[in-house]
Amino acid sequence: MVKLPVCFESRTTAASFRKLLDKKEFNYKRTTGSRTYTKVSFVIAHEKTAMVYKYDIENSKIKADIWEENPSSGNITYIEIETEEKKIENELLRDFALSLPRKPWEYTITQKLRNGWFSQGIFRAKSKWENYLK
Repeated sequence: MVKLPVCFESRTTAASFRKLLDKKEFNYKRTTGSRTYTKVSFVIAHEKTAMVYKYDIENSKIKADIWEENPSSGNITYIEIETEEKKIENELLRDFALSLPRKPWEYTITQKLRNGWFSQGIFRAKSKWENYLK
């Protein structure tokens, strides 16, 4: 299982991922769900819930989730792919990164200022992606 940050909104990310699956002619089932995460205000942790775009690819054991967390004043989108086949996982992530208008770790200055330069999703996003794009 791999969880990577993406510099686009969850809705845009889900649409791009769906276009990639259609281009690769995968049969998939699309559903929505929810996922909890923690938002810290001052020193108090608040439990939050995010809507998740879920993709179950038929004829293979690949599941993908895309959701958006709001840990501070900005949003961080994540994509999580779960499969036992690392080769397919890497190929899918590489093709997904290439299908986006810019690299998924290239946050805008506004996003960096809003979320913080060292926030959980932005800090080391490029190195996390590069592990799977080799």
